[in-house]
Amino acid sequence: MTNQQIINNFLSAFSRGDKTPKHKALSVIGEKLYSYNLLIAEYVVEEGFSGVLIHDHWAKGLGVISSTTSQHVGLIIRATKHHPRKLRSQQGAFDFLTDTVRK
Repeated sequence: MTNQQIINNFLSAFSRGDKTPKHKALSVIGEKLYSYNLLIAEYVVEEGFSGVLIHDHWAKGLGVISSTTSQHVGLIIRATKHHPRKLRSQQGAFDFLTDTVRK
């Protein structure tokens, strides 16, 4: 599976809950998307919001873990352009994702 296929699997309501091969750097387990063993996106229903919560592991967010993980976060941000989504950029807090371009 390619990274894009894994992300499409994560975003598909029909395949949600399916697992992807764990030997890949990007994987889906249940309703969560992982880069290696780090949670980078998940489906949430809380405080009137239902959608994808993206954990911002970019330099200006939660911090870069690896360049590959940063690329995976970029992939999920681009793939959810037309989905309800929020970005967690600080520990314990999340804000509406309005600008996906980092400087």
